[in-house]
Amino acid sequence: MAWPRRMKHKLKHAYSLSAREWVLLAEAWLTISWIDFVISLLPYHWWKSWLFNQYEAETHQAANLEHLVWSVNAAADHHLRKPTCLRRSLTLKQMLQRRKIPAKLRIGINKDGADLKAHAWIEYTGIVLNDSPDIATSYSQFPVFEEKLLRRL
Repeated sequence: MAWPRRMKHKLKHAYSLSAREWVLLAEAWLTISWIDFVISLLPYHWWKSWLFNQYEAETHQAANLEHLVWSVNAAADHHLRKPTCLRRSLTLKQMLQRRKIPAKLRIGINKDGADLKAHAWIEYTGIVLNDSPDIATSYSQFPVFEEKLLRRL
C-alpha cells in the first residue's frame, strides 16, 4: 500500500526540518488561511491594497527568497483547502512585504479555444519566484492590471 510509505516519507521529512523552517511553514500556513478567509468573505476594496508594494525597497538577502517560496508551496500542499494561484501569490507577496522585499504580483490571461484562463505569479526584479521561469510566455499579462488603475476600483 502506497499511503503508509508516503506518510512515513512525509514524517521523516517533517522531522528533518529546522526550527526556522517550521516557523516559515507556520507563517505561510496562517497567511494562506487569512488570505483565503478574506478573499472568500470580504469585498475587494478591503483587500485590494495587498496587491501593491507600500514601501520603498530596503537592503535584504535574496537567499531568503527560496525559503519563502518553499514555505508557501509546502503550506499550500498541506492546507485544508487547495489554494488558488492568486491566494498562493498573495501569500508570498505578503511574506515578502513583511521583510520589505519588493515584489510584483502579475496576472496573466490565456485564451485556449473557447476557454479563458487566468494565472497569478510573483516576480522579483523581473524573475518569476513561485512558478516556472517561462510562465510569462504562456500568459499575456493582463493589461488593465496596473497599480494606478486598480487603486481606483
